[in-house]
Amino acid sequence: MMRKNWLQRIRQIATGALVAVFLLIVCVFGYTAIARAKGNPMPTVFGWGSAVVLSGSMEPELPVGALLVIHREKSYEVGEIITYEDEYGSIVTHRLVSLENGQATTKGDANNTNDAPFAASKIRGELKMVLPGVGRAILWLKTPIGLCTILTGCGFLIILSVYFTRKEGKTQ
Repeated sequence: MMRKNWLQRIRQIATGALVAVFLLIVCVFGYTAIARAKGNPMPTVFGWGSAVVLSGSMEPELPVGALLVIHREKSYEVGEIITYEDEYGSIVTHRLVSLENGQATTKGDANNTNDAPFAASKIRGELKMVLPGVGRAILWLKTPIGLCTILTGCGFLIILSVYFTRKEGKTQ
């Protein structure tokens, strides 16, 4: 009997932790979706943001389809890979080649020429982590089929949860 109570307590703690993580993820995704809808191409949470590599301009360092984790820093050094907002409002991730008098210039590793200079205030952050292939999955999840898959999976988990809760209630 003591072991059963202990296992139930562990199950309750694990369930609570999963619910908390799920709610945190929902809040972060909700915030970023609202921020993007309001025109912010790369919202950040506590200085952290993400982007998906869509072109080969930084290959082989950053493969197409990779998820990039970006962090806003107080200063940036020449040679670092940074993410910035270009004049069209698009997010670009390239290597910083110069930073002088409030102007920055970047270049894609696979490109032959430097990008046009831009205001250093447009820098969104420095590359901290690359997760190859993860960006492709995220882009797929944003498609109608991907969204249907997410909703179906959530519904299935809710049904399973209700089923097992009722089953446990009948056995006690």
